[in-house]
Amino acid sequence: MHKTLIVDDRDIFLIEMERLKVWGELSGFEIAGKANNGSQAIDLLRKNTYDLVLTDIRMPIMDGLQLLREIKRDRLSPCVVLISEYSEFNYARQGIVLGAFDYLVKPANEESILELLGRAKKFLYKNQEQSSKSFDSNSGPEWAYPAAEEKSIITHIKNKDFSAVQMFATTVENLYQALRDNIIKADIIIKKLYHNIVTAIYEEYKWLGNFTAISFFEEIDFLHEGNTDAFKEFYLRKLNFLIKFILKFQPDTQDENIRNICDYILNNPEQDLKLKVISDKFFINNTYLSNSFPAKTGIHFNDYVTMVKMARAEFLFKNTSLKTYEIGFQIGYRDLNYFMKQFKRINGKSPSEFRNSEYSDYQI
Repeated sequence: MHKTLIVDDRDIFLIEMERLKVWGELSGFEIAGKANNGSQAIDLLRKNTYDLVLTDIRMPIMDGLQLLREIKRDRLSPCVVLISEYSEFNYARQGIVLGAFDYLVKPANEESILELLGRAKKFLYKNQEQSSKSFDSNSGPEWAYPAAEEKSIITHIKNKDFSAVQMFATTVENLYQALRDNIIKADIIIKKLYHNIVTAIYEEYKWLGNFTAISFFEEIDFLHEGNTDAFKEFYLRKLNFLIKFILKFQPDTQDENIRNICDYILNNPEQDLKLKVISDKFFINNTYLSNSFPAKTGIHFNDYVTMVKMARAEFLFKNTSLKTYEIGFQIGYRDLNYFMKQFKRINGKSPSEFRNSEYSDYQI
């Protein structure tokens, strides 16, 4: 039996939900916990295991969207459904982008809840079969899916072709047009499309994880904007950034040796990457490598290595609590002052300024 946590600030709603004849053998779900706000729900989620969370959006102390963020960040439950009034439609849409499985409109009848629980059951079953990934799959309902478009967009991004962004935009527009009577359905399909694309690119370029956490691509950088253009622009901005990031660190060259060297450096940013070391490793004359690298890539070898190491340092500053000297030492700098000077030269900020600054995007 799948355990369900219901969250709403009104006790009458919790009582009404519990009285519905959808729980038990009929659906395979049972109510195992109740909470009046997101904060109470988090406490319960940290102490117990719930397969499904049904949460209202508007609540005191911690609302449903904040609760959803916490659940997704800390992987407290695999399936979250938002419950909303019609007037909260835009909030529900943002919840889909944040990773909600679906949403229900109050007052929900038994038929609609049973239909939702049926789909949630299939989702949980698939979730158990597949190893979880760092980026939430949000498989969602089994609706028509643009598989051919997905494959084409992935191929174009792998080829570092910016036309992939426009292809994605066109696919999004077509979906919203085709599903104009059910925008949430379109939101769910588009979220899945975007997720699959980003996941495929991270599998192709495994070094990306050394510099940008895949979770960066699901971090919403706008608040409570429910119009179609806002969601579309969010996805397009992230995909455009992804292609630029790949191009910056993996120069477009036909020289196989240079490509292999770049791949090695990107996959091992904390190793000793001096010119002599790399030349010996790849059986290339170091003078030849020093001259051919800028000719093939447009950047000098030492500058490229420094750029890669500073990008790794940025990642460590953003994602760990390591001290400046520890990060410098970890990426191969024994001279702290030199490391700090190089970091500021590349980044424009000292390590302390960078760590204390507000940043929503990585620099390209």
